[in-house]
Amino acid sequence: MRGIEAALQVYGEVSEGAFAAEALRKLYTDIAPSDRVLAATLVYCSLRRQGLWKHLLMKYCRRNTKDMSALTHNALIIGISGIVELKYFALPVLVNGLVQAIKSKGDDHDIGLVNAVLHTVADEAKPYLAELKKSSALRDQALYWGIPGWAAAQWSKDMSISEAKHLVRSSGMRTYLSLRLSRGVDREEWLEEYRASGKKAWASPFLDRSVRTPANPYPLEIPGFSEGRITPQSESSMFVAEAFSKRWKGEPLLDMCCGRGIKTGQLADMMPEAKIEAWDISEGRIRSAEYEMIRMSARDRVSFFCGDSLRLEPKTEPKAILLDAPCTGSGTWGRHPESKWRITPEMVSDAADLQRQLLDRAVSLVAPGGIVAYSTCSMFREENEKVVASVMARHPELTEVPVERSHKLMSKGKPYGTLIWPGLPWIDGFYLALLVKRK
Repeated sequence: MRGIEAALQVYGEVSEGAFAAEALRKLYTDIAPSDRVLAATLVYCSLRRQGLWKHLLMKYCRRNTKDMSALTHNALIIGISGIVELKYFALPVLVNGLVQAIKSKGDDHDIGLVNAVLHTVADEAKPYLAELKKSSALRDQALYWGIPGWAAAQWSKDMSISEAKHLVRSSGMRTYLSLRLSRGVDREEWLEEYRASGKKAWASPFLDRSVRTPANPYPLEIPGFSEGRITPQSESSMFVAEAFSKRWKGEPLLDMCCGRGIKTGQLADMMPEAKIEAWDISEGRIRSAEYEMIRMSARDRVSFFCGDSLRLEPKTEPKAILLDAPCTGSGTWGRHPESKWRITPEMVSDAADLQRQLLDRAVSLVAPGGIVAYSTCSMFREENEKVVASVMARHPELTEVPVERSHKLMSKGKPYGTLIWPGLPWIDGFYLALLVKRK
């Protein structure tokens, strides 16, 4: 399968509710090796600024988009994103690839329309996009960088206008892969091994056990992945677990919402003597987390339980709890761009309600003198500082302990916790608050 055809198929699946990374992974072996990068690039370019591409489609197409087939619509979105984003990809090759992909699906009714719209965008859109990019209006910045207007408006209420504009721009940028080295792996030796294959990578100045790549390589093709020597993980996510581990004193540890086990594996690797219990409500995520522990050679050191974290009871009273709470994920919209087009303002409020309940439960479970780390990958204050403030107001036994802010993209929350701002391709938006339960 060629790259453009694969991109069209994956984008269609994502439009129906699939996640881009999973859809690409399932199709990976069917895509011609030389076209895999192109397929992934087109998918993520299309999703990252999808709102802008739909705006341009309505601006330069005379037909109502509601009258188009889904295939035609998707082909136009991919084509428009490719024209704007792929600087060194010839327009005739892109258009012909989309036309051939449409023909292969037996739907060639709108081929003339696809040709006409894409050539019009190529000829006329550049000055308009330049005006949007230099506009001082937040709504224009949100449109240009592919951020839902309601989210940009909310950020302008949560912070200053200049901060909101910075966050809009940062959230619309392309992201690349960072990798976490396991205990015992020499970073310089691994970098030499990776570079020997002709690929680029370098040491992160932010974290001692992290390396950065200028791409998004397929995990199974990364040296040491299958053996658990290295794990794809954003530097912000790594920092959360590292900051939490520095406060750990050898007591029982609970990972209250472990998800697919990435931070669980990091904790097990950093603290091989730790007794870890891990919960999640999803059987599928628990299975993935169990596989992750097998890959990390840590399966015998983590006990997994599937169920509602608001009701499960720990087997041993925890003295340290990591609550990486379910959230809207706005800090990772650059990495998971399909998510931002599925979130609504109501979902932010719903997430905050659940987060307050989970943090309340964590406080009730942790032993006196213990610590709770509350984190999200959201940039909305309603899910971060306001959740912590609400719980601390009900629990006078809680006190916040400081987080060492070692990077210019980190700032103090208002008033609680620490924010990590997206601003580099390897650093997502995150929030972390460390809370101690006084004896």
